[in-house]
Amino acid sequence: MTGPVDLLTPSLRILIISPQPWAGLQVSKHHYARELAALGHQVFFVNPPDGSDAIRLVPSDVAGVTLVDHPRMPIARAKYRAQWLFIAAARWRAKAIARAVGPIDLLWDFDNARQFADHRAFAAPLSILHVVDMLDPGDTMHRHADLILGVDELLIAKIAPSAAPRHVIGHGLSPLFACAARRRLAAPRVRGADQPVTVGFIGNLAQPALDRERFASFVAAHPDCVFRFIGPVQGGTAESHAWAETLAQQPNVGLAGLLTGDALIAATADVDIWLLPYDYARDRNRGVNSHKLLEYFALGGEVVSSAIAAQADAPGIFMAAPGASDELADKLAAAIAAVREGRDTGWRARAELALANSYRANLERIAAHLKDCTT
Repeated sequence: MTGPVDLLTPSLRILIISPQPWAGLQVSKHHYARELAALGHQVFFVNPPDGSDAIRLVPSDVAGVTLVDHPRMPIARAKYRAQWLFIAAARWRAKAIARAVGPIDLLWDFDNARQFADHRAFAAPLSILHVVDMLDPGDTMHRHADLILGVDELLIAKIAPSAAPRHVIGHGLSPLFACAARRRLAAPRVRGADQPVTVGFIGNLAQPALDRERFASFVAAHPDCVFRFIGPVQGGTAESHAWAETLAQQPNVGLAGLLTGDALIAATADVDIWLLPYDYARDRNRGVNSHKLLEYFALGGEVVSSAIAAQADAPGIFMAAPGASDELADKLAAAIAAVREGRDTGWRARAELALANSYRANLERIAAHLKDCTT
């Protein structure tokens, strides 16, 4: 523990541990890194271990963010079979990363896969454990963090007791989508009466929790609608890749691939309905929360979703009840009818809700918690 830390005042040296690499889909870890850099902090973003032959510091495409690449973890197979041995090896790696980076003021750990079980090895005076996904099965370690954050109380409750204060900080909305929301609110889309209904999805088509069978049934049941999938087929199984290839062959489906920045927002401009169907049995987070819904709210249009506890009360959302994914077909049909009839189900209120949860707003909340736990 250290003296008072002001997260909103530069310049701190902040080390972020991420389970996802910097390149590819941009999620919460990336957005926090960008926001911190924009505030004038020096951010070191530790990629997950890869095939590197040494620890390397590499400039990123964002001023103020340096990437930290490092080799595969030694004796990785001992992570669960001989946990103490893996933790000891990871402690050596943490010390090596700390030497390469130099002194840091704050360690911010987003890694739900627990590559580093003991924050003390990084020698940072202050550390945060930030849980945005369910931890690996059997992992309850508090990692000796000074502050524990989670996107839902359920995720925080999985962590072993410690003296560190704990707070819920919901998912955030990135500046890209916040800008899109403000533009949509200022100049609402005028939809042509003869346009086919366009149904959209943004995300990795190979993610395990995606309800692929249900998605395919929606495409088949609504041949008069256009389905636009925006995102890569990244990782996953042979089955998920085959499914994406079959999907691309359907006459009412378009696969845009991975898009970022203005190209991503441009591809969303004429989408009427946003879809988030997941398979509860394959979703490690069990419907606790999803950053995707905030992005959908920001873009306007209707939103059809499997049960997501954190957004169950969002205005006008077409959400299935918990454990009732079969309701999604009727929810989608109702959303299509709302679009065709020109009914306003509350898109403005949803966009305002998204804007109230920007990453910058989250940083202000986290800054207050950091001050509380260091004074």
